[in-house]
Amino acid sequence: NKISDESLYQGCAFSPDGLCVLTSTTGDSKLRLYNTITGNRDHVVETTNWKTALCSQGGDTVRSYAWYPHMNSTNPASCCFLATCRDQPIHLFDAYTGSIRATYRPYNGLDEMESPTVVQFTADGQRIFAGGFRTDRCIHIFDLAYPGRDSTILRMGKTRRSSDGQKGLVSAIQGTPDGRVFCVGTYAPGSIYVYDDRTGEQPNGTILNGVCVVGHGRSHSRKKRRFAVVEEDGDQQQSTHKKDDSNKDDATSIFRQARVKWFQSRAQSGITQLKFSSSQDYYLYSASRRSDAILSWDLRMLSGNPDYESEPIRGFRSFAASMDTNQRLEFDLDDRTNRLFVGGLDACVRCYDTQSGALLGTIDNVFENQAVNGVSFHPGAVSPSLKGGILVAASGSRQFPSEEDLDGDAVQSSTPQRGRLSLFHLNWK
Repeated sequence: NKISDESLYQGCAFSPDGLCVLTSTTGDSKLRLYNTITGNRDHVVETTNWKTALCSQGGDTVRSYAWYPHMNSTNPASCCFLATCRDQPIHLFDAYTGSIRATYRPYNGLDEMESPTVVQFTADGQRIFAGGFRTDRCIHIFDLAYPGRDSTILRMGKTRRSSDGQKGLVSAIQGTPDGRVFCVGTYAPGSIYVYDDRTGEQPNGTILNGVCVVGHGRSHSRKKRRFAVVEEDGDQQQSTHKKDDSNKDDATSIFRQARVKWFQSRAQSGITQLKFSSSQDYYLYSASRRSDAILSWDLRMLSGNPDYESEPIRGFRSFAASMDTNQRLEFDLDDRTNRLFVGGLDACVRCYDTQSGALLGTIDNVFENQAVNGVSFHPGAVSPSLKGGILVAASGSRQFPSEEDLDGDAVQSSTPQRGRLSLFHLNWK
């Protein structure tokens, strides 16, 4: 597939029915739709030209897009997707014609239309979550059936500069498959909070009361104080036992604190993606910029259950990845076979077992040593006797000039290269 030399792919997403792929390109600020190439192939890259089936103009830089969760190609009314661009309202695009079906306009306290950083459907597809506004810490919730400017505003703190609530620019929103709770990730500082979504429609201006998974807050800044054991006459033996117990607790506490700090350090640069496991919705997966791992979090640790009081560590497991960049690099899950697919800077897609954390395999050199910034998997079985699916990977990153190039007469700020969209058919027993 051919795109402009000034354009690169920004992520990718399979439609819920797996028949098409949605992506966006920089430079021309377009949303592109590709039909899925079907066939029985065993781990083979599609080498023929993959033609764009539909192209919609975004207006400006595309920030976020999302499929309607109940999209089915046999029902044209359900074939649509959301997209938000810089300095543009939220648009609902028709996936058959590329035209705009509806527009949702979030307004701030100054009665100015402000474009969000991220948009997402709820699991039932009836509401739209929009976050990441520069003027205030809030989330706008739109009813899909009522376009326009009417929205419910849920605040993440009393004011923009107040010390309460979740801080930072909202960069990721993801709800559980059953719609009970939703998680919000932020940039600067990086944090993840969990919010209850079972209360129904909330009054406009409600301040959200969330639980911190990782990031800022009292639970992450409070230091454990150690008090000296005062020995009294006649209690020498009892105090000795207290010292031994305290030494054991201190040793255990040191390892726990080290693990907590390790997980915090991988998430503090800013959250770029959140995703729940559909089979075990208490596991949350997150990706961060300038990090070297995809992290999984066990949300049962937040329940206050006495069984988990002895292990107050939310971080469950990590999966190595090459993500030391500010560029957004994505991952995806296959919950049927407990597989995790991760993109990276090294032009490689890694496949992990989410249960054991073991590396199962890699797809190397996806495209000319370009970063794999988008990964999307759909469980379309290749054969009834085999477990498999189709994987699409978006490649491309900006290449900045070296010192030798800067010494020349013609100096360019960057040397963008054309990206590529690759489709893989995967089989495994």
